[in-house]
Amino acid sequence: MSQLIFPIVESRKNKLISITGNVGRFFEVIAPDQEQMSLSEIERFYQEIASSLDQLSEKYYFKFYSWKWKNYFETNAPEVPKIAGVEFVPCHNPLDIFFGNSELISDIGIYQDYLSFNGEYWRVLSVQDFKEDAIASNPIPIGINYVLSFRPQAQHRSIGLLERIRSAHLNSFFKSKRDPRSEGAYQQAEELLEDLTHGRERLFSFELFVVVRGPTLEKLNEYTKNIYNELASHGIKTLCEGQSLRHLKSGLGELFNELIPGVKPKLGLRKLPNKTGHLRYLLPLFRSHLMDEGQEFADIYGSELFLDILAKEFPNRNILISGASGFGKSVMVNKLVHPLIPKHPTVILDMGASFKRLTLYHGGSYLKHGINPMQFRDAEFLREIILSQVDLSKFDKLERGRLLKSLRAILEDNSVVTFRSLLERLEADFKHISLYFEECLESFSDEVIGDVNLLYVDIQDYSQAMVTPVILFALEYYKRIKVSQKILVFDECWEFLTEHASFITKSFRTIRKTGGLAIAISQGLEDFAKIDRELSRAIINNAYFRFFFPQELTPNESVSEFDIERINQLRFVKNVVSECYLVTKNQRFKKILGIYLSSLERELFHTEDGEDQPLMNYLNEKRAYFASNSEAIEAFVRLRYGENNHYLSV
Repeated sequence: MSQLIFPIVESRKNKLISITGNVGRFFEVIAPDQEQMSLSEIERFYQEIASSLDQLSEKYYFKFYSWKWKNYFETNAPEVPKIAGVEFVPCHNPLDIFFGNSELISDIGIYQDYLSFNGEYWRVLSVQDFKEDAIASNPIPIGINYVLSFRPQAQHRSIGLLERIRSAHLNSFFKSKRDPRSEGAYQQAEELLEDLTHGRERLFSFELFVVVRGPTLEKLNEYTKNIYNELASHGIKTLCEGQSLRHLKSGLGELFNELIPGVKPKLGLRKLPNKTGHLRYLLPLFRSHLMDEGQEFADIYGSELFLDILAKEFPNRNILISGASGFGKSVMVNKLVHPLIPKHPTVILDMGASFKRLTLYHGGSYLKHGINPMQFRDAEFLREIILSQVDLSKFDKLERGRLLKSLRAILEDNSVVTFRSLLERLEADFKHISLYFEECLESFSDEVIGDVNLLYVDIQDYSQAMVTPVILFALEYYKRIKVSQKILVFDECWEFLTEHASFITKSFRTIRKTGGLAIAISQGLEDFAKIDRELSRAIINNAYFRFFFPQELTPNESVSEFDIERINQLRFVKNVVSECYLVTKNQRFKKILGIYLSSLERELFHTEDGEDQPLMNYLNEKRAYFASNSEAIEAFVRLRYGENNHYLSV
């Protein structure tokens, strides 16, 4: 075993000074999320990267790190280079980031083909060659740690190098037997020389080292084999660096030294030439990101993503969630509103008890015993209630206007306080109108619902005739909550509202303008449009966030080919993985999200028939011993799943 002398003598904020006197500065690289970019946008982005690389000075070195799913940059240049579309943020703990610890608690031991320190094992693979095919963005597999160091070559040296290559292979054209490899090298040098002369390309000297880490030597060997094979499958040839005369390896210590932030790379031992058009794709610019904080989701690689749907930066907060049944729409809505309910008044219109356990947990109020339309004394609302029961063929635009006028006149009389008395007064202008309500009149009560933090309605608790009035009542109740940031969950009950499209449209538009949050759930968009095109268009147009679960779609004004391509990539395997696609109205977000649930969330959100029976049995027996439903349910979850907060798929 050999030992390494630590090469950094000072680290202050993002500045590092090495024992050779080199002064480097360390930055985090903030790049755009390429998953949310179209192919043409990605192409333009890398064209701008190439232009920026061509402007770099050959006086300085440039070192990029792909490290633990983040990207970093170091240079000894006095000014941070301007690379189009990329932000460099000073990073004040470079050694902590590299070593994964605030201090080295042991010497760095160098062995035959690995290093060891702080109870961890590291191995360095140097890149020797790339496949000859043209490469695209991110040729190095996502999630692999690597360090890329490079320096631009002076123009005259680059031209001299290409001239020598061209001269060395010129004789291949005069041999009696053709040498395609040599002829190809000549042709490549010829083309690159022309590109250099006209400023289309630039040559660089670079080194690229892949760093493999493991908690044990056995794991290190396993990880190394996997990464070596994965790189080989991408056409990247690597060499395992070592320090063993027996195995004809040396230089691991010196190579590792140059990987440490603050150490100037010599670009000697494993130096390779490269051109701008290739080097730009080697820069570690992968980033998967939505927001810096908010509710936690996962990207397609399993890394965390955050989304705060109530952030002030969004023009509105309305949400549309669509997709075929069984892929997790209700689970997603449960997950979105669960942490928001304690601070935001909420109304849930359910169809089938998808949100019943969530309501139980938060101590919500159930609307099960009828509605009192006179609670609001609003003529337009009362007209919608009446139109939900009458023969609409007898109420054209003129008759609807006359109905509204009559209602306004009746409401001026404060003695009319019940819905029955309202119908009696309407008989004067609309003979026998009360007979339309004979079947469901018992479901209209005189009870006034006070302010509650969570009002829950399951429309399956009501007769067919009462579904539309109940929906309209819940919507009106929500509109009158005197808080701007309030939540409305609207489950798949649109077929009951086809005759009230203008009223619903106006309501959702008001919610959008006043800062509320309305979550509309529907089957696939095309099925939604078949129910009522005007209504579906209004809901879609008023939704800023659109979450798509698996469904069949064709391009239209609401869904692009890019969106459909992403939707077709969604994965769903029950209890393994569940994904949805988020796109915002202004195209700010275009991202696939993975949905994972804690043990508590799974217990509250699942919608399988009969799965809630153990919880209900427990509450029937033990609820009296707890101060609240939430405490009782949390105790049940601990008993069922253990103390650990397991994260499971939908």
